[in-house]
Amino acid sequence: MFGEKSVAPGEYSLFVDLKSPREWTLIISSWAAQAKFNPQDKDALWGAYGYTPDKDVARVPMTVGALPFAVEQLTWSFVDMTTAGGKVALMWGKTMASTPFTASN
Repeated sequence: MFGEKSVAPGEYSLFVDLKSPREWTLIISSWAAQAKFNPQDKDALWGAYGYTPDKDVARVPMTVGALPFAVEQLTWSFVDMTTAGGKVALMWGKTMASTPFTASN
């Protein structure tokens, strides 16, 4: 569960909508990812090129905060993990944005 939305097991693409420096939204999308760039393939994406929201499965707000250290490379992590869930976190520079999720058996 991300927010109030149940996300079934499967393969998803993740995007982040940066509305402002403090207002970010995690987008979980059923868009497939291209393994190799193919501009003729309209059923899968190369990065975010060609993204449209019609395949969005969930959109959840992220909490944006400052880190006490700098992260040189864009890093996605699972943090604060328990058997019931945790948070998906995105870190870059001195910024971390995260959103909680819960898991069910």
